[in-house]
Amino acid sequence: MPRASGTPNRATAEKRAELLARIRARLQDRSAGPASWRELAAAAGVSLSSLTHHFGRRDDVVRALMEDERRHGEQPLSTMAQPAGDFATSIREAVRHLAGGLLHAGLDRVIATGLAEGLGHPTVGPAFVTSLLEPTIQAAEARLEAHVARGEMHGGATRLAAIELIAPLLVAVLHQRPLGGADVRPLDLGAFGEAHAESFIRSWAAATR
Repeated sequence: MPRASGTPNRATAEKRAELLARIRARLQDRSAGPASWRELAAAAGVSLSSLTHHFGRRDDVVRALMEDERRHGEQPLSTMAQPAGDFATSIREAVRHLAGGLLHAGLDRVIATGLAEGLGHPTVGPAFVTSLLEPTIQAAEARLEAHVARGEMHGGATRLAAIELIAPLLVAVLHQRPLGGADVRPLDLGAFGEAHAESFIRSWAAATR
């Protein structure tokens, strides 16, 4: 059966994935400065015309990379969305899960790249939000909404609570690692995460009868 028009075949999809892996490494290497379109082609090991053939313009390849990160993040996001035990236990686990992704799975580099490429950009910025930032917030919202439904957490502001759960840890890790804050003002990220979780639990736990 012939493939549908506009549907990439397996060889093309594999080639795109190979190029994205090489481009990802260059974009995340911020020590080399922002990468031009020509530098991305060189990092991918192909000509400008070949890179254009596979992706289009520079903005297109950055958006494709963010969409690829979204696909790789489906399982971690699914885990974040599911409550784990009672409210306090679940919040501690959510903080550990997010910290693990940031510190050990390269999520801090992904976020840093998305911010560097997307801030102020009319198409890359929204792509970063829809592919990476918003799915993370929504996953946290889903977990929190489950605890609201159980009567374990205050209701009515789960989106606010989700951002409040995610943002401090994200800022702390970006401060220490991609931004080099560990050399300016070191922070014990493990202790910070534990303190943050306990503060969130105190603020949002429903009153016990």
